[in-house]
Amino acid sequence: MNELASSGFAEFDRLAALFRRTRALLDGVSASGSVPNDASDLLATETLPHVEDMEEGFRVWLRASAAELAELRLLVMRAGIGATEARDEAERRAALMEAALERARATERDIVPVPARRLAAIEHARLVFALLPATPAHEVHYPAGRRSYADISPPRTPTELCARIEELERSLWAIAAGRPPRLSDGGYRRTYGFFDTGARMTDAGLSPA
Repeated sequence: MNELASSGFAEFDRLAALFRRTRALLDGVSASGSVPNDASDLLATETLPHVEDMEEGFRVWLRASAAELAELRLLVMRAGIGATEARDEAERRAALMEAALERARATERDIVPVPARRLAAIEHARLVFALLPATPAHEVHYPAGRRSYADISPPRTPTELCARIEELERSLWAIAAGRPPRLSDGGYRRTYGFFDTGARMTDAGLSPA
């Protein structure tokens, strides 16, 4: 697969290369039914760190107004944070958001990706998820089933977005650990579709995908 010519935007070029290389790796794994020795290197040094940027970007992006109290509580608990007692709903909502922000701050160290990169990662992911079901049939490269991602709905709530990101991470970690996916696995198909759509967007350059 040929590399893209430089767009003049370093971050766009980085994403273009990442999505194209990851899709190429998934193509090879899908075709051979085995995981090549160099797969772990690419996933560990490029793809999974990008998914981690998405996760951190999600924590920064999430606002109290983006979800109902019950959903905020679920998201905070999924992140491993215990909710504190509060006198009323307003205090409970504030406590949940404070806990989420404290967790985000706790991950900060002297050398970390800048917040802008994390926010760019989650906003780019939201765009990819939104465009995935509209992928034209001739642009669908998944090697099994019908040529369509129309049944893969975009995440509609913060909880669904969080779950889809976690699913990406699980699928990629399984491959990095040497476990080839089953083509009938819906989670793997959604993961492949994410990188397929992301690669299609970068193939289109800076024009609309």
